[in-house]
Amino acid sequence: MSAHRAYVGLGSNEGDRDQHLRRALERLAAVPGVKVARVSSFVDSELVGDGPPQGRFRNAVAELHTTLPPAALLAVCKALEAEAGRRLPAPRNHPRPLDLDLLFHGDCRLDTRELVLPHARWHEREFVMGPLRELGLDLAALPRQQRPIVLTSPEDLAATCTGWLEGGCLIGLVPTMGSLHRGHQSLVQRARGECDRVVVTIFVNPLQFGPGEDFAAYPRDLETDLARCRDAGADVVFAPATAAMYDPAFCSHVSVGAAAEGMEGALRPGHFSGVATVVARLFVMVRPHRAYFGEKDAQQLAVVRRLARDLGFPLRVVPCPIVREADGLAMSSRNVYLGAADRRASTVLVQALRAAREAFRAGQRDRDRLLQVAAAVLAGEPRAALDYLELRSEGDLEPLPPGPVVGGRLLVAARFRDGARPVRLLDNLSLAADDA
Repeated sequence: MSAHRAYVGLGSNEGDRDQHLRRALERLAAVPGVKVARVSSFVDSELVGDGPPQGRFRNAVAELHTTLPPAALLAVCKALEAEAGRRLPAPRNHPRPLDLDLLFHGDCRLDTRELVLPHARWHEREFVMGPLRELGLDLAALPRQQRPIVLTSPEDLAATCTGWLEGGCLIGLVPTMGSLHRGHQSLVQRARGECDRVVVTIFVNPLQFGPGEDFAAYPRDLETDLARCRDAGADVVFAPATAAMYDPAFCSHVSVGAAAEGMEGALRPGHFSGVATVVARLFVMVRPHRAYFGEKDAQQLAVVRRLARDLGFPLRVVPCPIVREADGLAMSSRNVYLGAADRRASTVLVQALRAAREAFRAGQRDRDRLLQVAAAVLAGEPRAALDYLELRSEGDLEPLPPGPVVGGRLLVAARFRDGARPVRLLDNLSLAADDA
């Protein structure tokens, strides 16, 4: 078998650091099919990323000539880590006696749960780049995996996800319409912490906009969105053109039942059919294990849960808390269109919801009286034109009958007209929870 040139990064910040690195190099050299050709100088570095307080790392890079395939060489590295006293699986960014990272293996490109080649972050780590330079490598000529990868074709997205699934990856999906803010980033960060790979979709879906709505004016800024996805840890951003999602002959739509009735469903006929259709398309392309949706669009969340349950999609729909501005306004892509006076007035929505929750905590249990508390606050702000104010059951958002309630979720929508264009804002709050 022909030998491949591989590069392994070595690190230690627990115990006798130099001894751990020297011992690992000796053990690597003793493995059949592995020759340690060259080793860089040992260098010190600080921890990169978040983690508990810990000492500095001792690092080096070794050039190997090996006939072992990547998976076998990785298994050797993991065995040597365990032999040095590292407990596996190890908490992320905790002290370790030995850390061995396979950086390159010939021209191999690989993206599985256990191994990514070339290493995804080698070009972000000076403690890797410095030793590579010392070994005479031209860093500009070395392959690197820029994340997120931007895909525009459904076929390319499906193929990428197929490779991840075959590699044992747990996939998280974050569907968005772009114009991302910290609320969206919190979804991506949640997915990053729970999944091996994260797909963010950026697609302004025409099917969920009705006549006269703001499809053409919906804010779009792909470059800023990509930067925010990168900061939050997305692996892929799927940003297709409308024609890629819906060809001219496209005629299949997902019909949604009771979950889409009332509130947004009443004000925007066909909206949730458009939502359900695009979400179903994305579920089929990505085949995620988990899909992340913000609780701000509570009725949309209920529709997606119903969709996944009724059509048997094998995934978990993960609700994520509303992210708010310092003054309480729920973050929304449309907030940028609020005029100055409307922006000041917009906090009336959360103020009304919080007032009703305080009444609930004080012992008020009558549904209509709780709604009256919130309505009185809203009535005090003439800039807010109320579309609806409702108290519904948690989760499925079924209507609650008059009389005493044990909890529920308050939902409100209102229009503001002071800016360049009218802006509809949504908000909601659980009576029982401590959020917001």
